[in-house]
Amino acid sequence: MPALQNPTLSNIHVYPIKSCHSVQLNESQVGNLGLVNDRRFMFIEEANGRFITQRKYASMALVRPLIDLTNKTLILTSYDDDQADLELPLYPDTTTMEQRTVKLWKDTLTAFDMGDEAGKWLETFLVNHRAHDVANNHNPDDPDPQEGHYSRPAHQQLNGVHSPFSDWSPVSFGFQASMDAVNQALIERGAINQDNTIGLDRFRNNISITGTLPWEEDTWLVVKIGEVTFYMIRPIGRCTVPGVDQDHGVKDKWGGPLAYLKETRSFVEKPNDGCFCVDVVPLTSGVIRVGDKVEVLERIPEGKEQKPLAK
Repeated sequence: MPALQNPTLSNIHVYPIKSCHSVQLNESQVGNLGLVNDRRFMFIEEANGRFITQRKYASMALVRPLIDLTNKTLILTSYDDDQADLELPLYPDTTTMEQRTVKLWKDTLTAFDMGDEAGKWLETFLVNHRAHDVANNHNPDDPDPQEGHYSRPAHQQLNGVHSPFSDWSPVSFGFQASMDAVNQALIERGAINQDNTIGLDRFRNNISITGTLPWEEDTWLVVKIGEVTFYMIRPIGRCTVPGVDQDHGVKDKWGGPLAYLKETRSFVEKPNDGCFCVDVVPLTSGVIRVGDKVEVLERIPEGKEQKPLAK
């Protein structure tokens, strides 16, 4: 199935802290853990070691991490109040850090504690935004939409399994043509209007692609972008987070796109999921840049591709 034009990498985003705001890039190095500096940090509940996200605290979208590559620092900033910024090492010396056992969905992981100062900064932020989060509360016990996890066996000389703090795969693709199709359908249903369409950033994908037909990604298997070849695993089962405005940390009063996606984008493997964007893994390493051509190296054989279930 040919595309309308040449598919092109239109945007690159990394999320240094899981479930906080993104950093937009013009280029990025990609390795076995995905895009460099993507989801390398995560907030947890002190009492139980469980990760926390916008599912529980919509205000986390207002934490704006800044990356200073010159000084190799990660700077925590609060978008909408006067809380002082906090500077942390981007690549901390883990040999001097306390290890913690943390929970990410069904996984039990070993992570490194960034220290009391970082914990107090987050505690202050959440206290300052308590009223905001009460008004935009999400279910803290949302089920794992993937009912599983991505894992990558470590090199034989390394101990354990190594992965970023992503929900499943280390990289995700989003497609603008499919986003446009969703918005048009939501407009036709009266859920939204032309003035409040939703953007791909709601789905927190790393790589955005333009120049395809809507849902053409359902037929892709292996693609090359810049210097990197990616294997496309499957559509991503979504949770409630795409119902949060990522610029203001506000939950949609109309309920968000999840109900529509469950109706129109469920598949045999995950019949109760609403899917959007695609989980991918890098097969090679290298650099990708905005404007790179997206080459489809292999497609799913005709007749073998998954199709959404009829509702």
